[in-house]
Amino acid sequence: MRHRARCWVVALVAAAVAGTTLGAGAATADVTVTPGQAVQGGAAKLTFRVTEDRAPAYTTKIELSMPESAPVAETYPMSDPQWAPRMTMRKVDQTLGGIHHGQVTEVVASIVWTRAGAPAAGGGPAELVVSLGPMPQTDQMTFAVTQTYSDGHVTNWNQPPSAEVPRPDFPAPVLTLAPPAAATDPTDAAAPGAAAPPDGSAAAEEEADPDSGSLTTGLIVGLVLGLTVAAWLYLRRPRPGNAAADRTDAAPAGPDGASGATEPASPDTSAAPAASETSSGTASETSSGERTASGGRAWRLRE
Repeated sequence: MRHRARCWVVALVAAAVAGTTLGAGAATADVTVTPGQAVQGGAAKLTFRVTEDRAPAYTTKIELSMPESAPVAETYPMSDPQWAPRMTMRKVDQTLGGIHHGQVTEVVASIVWTRAGAPAAGGGPAELVVSLGPMPQTDQMTFAVTQTYSDGHVTNWNQPPSAEVPRPDFPAPVLTLAPPAAATDPTDAAAPGAAAPPDGSAAAEEEADPDSGSLTTGLIVGLVLGLTVAAWLYLRRPRPGNAAADRTDAAPAGPDGASGATEPASPDTSAAPAASETSSGTASETSSGERTASGGRAWRLRE
């Protein structure tokens, strides 16, 4: 019984691990932006997280294209020891008010980061930080990211989600912009390098990690597999009747080769007088042919 219980535990653990591994293996590359919300007219500090799925190839170049329909007066890529940024500018039709430079007529069209060298083993995804502002007066900004691998493969993350296709194959990172009245404290976004406002931070915390769905799916699959294995083992367990029959069949044989199991003997009344005769120790025989035991009990001998 203990051995069977241990087998069940091992089966459940193995199924859970397999499900978790399956869920982790199902995860694919993705590009996200955090926080997912900023304030119109304020400043923001955005982190673009670019994952990979072409090992042993690795990402060598990442290009971030700013939305043309929502230009930002000032955009500054933050320094990173592994990535060297290069900005491309473009002219705008209308002058924009900046934070540090007053009125500007040129804005950043794209930023290209080039990797300094091969990443260390297990280095994880690239996290590139951009500080920008004032944010445009629009509901959202949709960015486009081009990811180039060391083997020459190029992936374009430029498909905005829609009601018809909420999760496209290569989704573009989207930033939601809220009116200033929705911000708890508009002064929190005073400079491009400042942290995102509280509303943006709350939105970032509420956003699910792109890998969490895969892990949850793996755990669910593991649980289902574990329950299936447990049910299979339960159905194959020995029945009580079969166990009793097995114990009877397995009983050791007696000295004469017969089975060790014996059936209860039925009472034999004919042997009782002999037992009485033996226990009395003495008997007398009468002239009429009767044998009388010393205890006073008599019976007639058969001729």
